Amino acid sequence: MLYAVLRGSAEVSIGGERLRLRAHTGVWVPAGDLVAVRPSPGAVVLPLPVSGGGRTVATRLSVPEHAHTSLLHAFVDVLGHLDGADGPAQFELTGDSPEPLAAPPAPVSPELRALAELLTRGSETGLAEAVGSAAPGWSVRTVQRRFQSETGWGIAAWARRQRVRAAADMLAEGRDIEWVAHRVGYGGVPAFSRAFSEATGATPGQWRQRSADACMRVSAPGLGRTRPGSGGEAGARPGAAPERRTWTRVNGAHVAVWAARGGAQLIVGGRELSLAEGDAVIIPAGTPNEFRTPAGSLLVPLGFRSARTGAIGAPVKPAAIGSLWEGGLLEAVLASYTRVGVVGVDPDRGFAATIAGSVRAAVTPDDALLGAAANLFAREPDLRLGVAATRLGVSEREFARVIHERTGESPAAWLRLLRMTRARNQLGDGETPSEISRELGYAHLPAFSRAFRAVHGAGPTVLGVPNLKPTRAAWGRSMRVPASAL
Repeated sequence: MLYAVLRGSAEVSIGGERLRLRAHTGVWVPAGDLVAVRPSPGAVVLPLPVSGGGRTVATRLSVPEHAHTSLLHAFVDVLGHLDGADGPAQFELTGDSPEPLAAPPAPVSPELRALAELLTRGSETGLAEAVGSAAPGWSVRTVQRRFQSETGWGIAAWARRQRVRAAADMLAEGRDIEWVAHRVGYGGVPAFSRAFSEATGATPGQWRQRSADACMRVSAPGLGRTRPGSGGEAGARPGAAPERRTWTRVNGAHVAVWAARGGAQLIVGGRELSLAEGDAVIIPAGTPNEFRTPAGSLLVPLGFRSARTGAIGAPVKPAAIGSLWEGGLLEAVLASYTRVGVVGVDPDRGFAATIAGSVRAAVTPDDALLGAAANLFAREPDLRLGVAATRLGVSEREFARVIHERTGESPAAWLRLLRMTRARNQLGDGETPSEISRELGYAHLPAFSRAFRAVHGAGPTVLGVPNLKPTRAAWGRSMRVPASAL
């Protein structure tokens, strides 16, 4: 994962290490490392699955402002609503980024751990005083012997390594060398420079410059390619940013969608609606829909609400809520789909702004029935239409009439769309076609595969939907409800 700080600052803990990241910096973390991300109030952190190009250690990076929009395109791909998304972006490190300085082993006993904590905070506390505070009753000689036994390091060398490691992080942030020297407990720059050079093989100035020169390039794989059955042009120029579209779906909840950059064309319930840059619209639950976006446009889901909260009429006019960097809308997206991107932001902000500024058709009893039906099938996808009609308090004939008039689809085709929306999201959760087929109530896998192919243009084993479950787990928020809603 790449954690890129676009605005403000954040603390990232990797194992036992703490990094303080400021705006326009980030850290790439290899799979398997235990990570905690704590954004500061007002910060924006973009968590993105990124392959590391063979690197195996956490790497601090410069994330220049001109790269932010490209990273957002890659983030939107990971949300899973765009056709042809191929999984993690490709990461390329340029510049001679210094390798992180290895931490010395931590002591085992509680007394020596407390002593190590005191010594790590700074060198103002003398060793005798620190021993008296952390290990009362122990002699300095005993502490030195035990510390060497538990860590393999002498106390002075251990404390010096920890101070140099802290200094390396500060220098990577671009801090002033004299300020860093005093911050880690050195009386002046010469003594600090000698200690730093002995430990790292580079002067503080060289370390800071090499860290600043390290930057990253991210490219989304598969741009210019088309998925099987999509009908797109063959032989598109590799690396080109083509026109994109969302795959046709039936949402199990109401979803707000925002043209954050560039425009988009919405096809919903057989009608077309144009979105200019900064426009957002609510897609009612149960309504078949598809977006088409020109090359370079950025279409972002803002959030969702359960159809249990009430029906929403068909969109008539979108809300003009602002473009990419305005109004805290990006923060609302991160609050809706991750728990690590922002802190203290209401995830309903984007949806509320869209519903307040848009114009929608008046809600009818048919709208309410369709929304309730979509919600019911999203929760119990194996229900039969007749059973669902009874549960909803209408006849099967009346239920079929509402589906056909509101969606333009036959009841069987509508239900297949809804189920295959769920199926594609479940593939993104790492489930197998056999598991999904059973959950959706299909007696045989071939029948499920035929239904999937009829909606998505390729079978579930051919389409190549990436497994995004590890990414969603790293975001700290289960994606089943949001993804099924989308």
